[in-house]
Amino acid sequence: MPTPKPTDHVLLDILEPVNRYFHIPLSAKIVDGLIKTPVTPNQVTYVSVLLGIVSGLAFAQGTPVGMFWGGVCLELSLVLDCVDGQLARATGLSSEWGRLLDGIGGYIAYLAVVWGLWIAFPDHSVALAVITFFSILKAISFDYCKQYFTAKVQEGGDGARREILSAYNRWNDDKSAILKVYFYYLQFQQWIFHGRWSSLQAYNAEGEGRAVERVLTEAQGIQFCDSIRPLVSLWRWNGHELCLFILALFGMFNLLDSILNPLAVVMLVQFILTLVAHRCLIPKEPDDETVEEVNE
Repeated sequence: MPTPKPTDHVLLDILEPVNRYFHIPLSAKIVDGLIKTPVTPNQVTYVSVLLGIVSGLAFAQGTPVGMFWGGVCLELSLVLDCVDGQLARATGLSSEWGRLLDGIGGYIAYLAVVWGLWIAFPDHSVALAVITFFSILKAISFDYCKQYFTAKVQEGGDGARREILSAYNRWNDDKSAILKVYFYYLQFQQWIFHGRWSSLQAYNAEGEGRAVERVLTEAQGIQFCDSIRPLVSLWRWNGHELCLFILALFGMFNLLDSILNPLAVVMLVQFILTLVAHRCLIPKEPDDETVEEVNE
């Protein structure tokens, strides 16, 4: 058994509690049953999205029965959303298209759910608009957060920045529209976290390559882990899964009408405070102080 590293706790602590203690253990059992079948991660993603759409249709009925089945379908969609990623890693079938599909599919499923709730609860349209907006921001930000922190801990480098460079190099080879969308999706995430942005035309691949090659020493890695503990504690509660889980749970008990307004307020305040804290507390990268990229 590998010896645990002093930084391994970050890899667990960054997981959303509802995923860490419920969705991931459950989805791991499903993956064990699927790993030797012809089922692909993308097929699981399609089913997850379909269940999200069915959930929205059920919620739109506005009846106790519709609320119950809407909540059940939404929860099943959330579990399968964990299954596709685990199955991709277990089978070695990870791909840019799979990650993009997972992201876009998740937004489609979530918008279907919100559409259903909008029809069922027209008096809560403002609260639903706030919940939708900040859930999407949470999903985009938290995805980057996990990638950045875990890569920095495991490898000492900025994995998100390296992924942008990789996407640019692949796009430069074949000018794929999918890779172009993926590149800008990653750029948007990076802008939220670090204030860095570049178009494809202005991207400085040589300078970014030098930045990616800079890695932390073991001692610096441990110091980095200690410095980000407060941020990890904040971000673990800022994924979009918790919001969806709450909607599913309260939907099954036909109590959504009572929590939409409070949930909207909590999400707005929580995300803004977390993002402000992040920009204030994130450790300064050495290259940020010495290199003014040609990305301006």
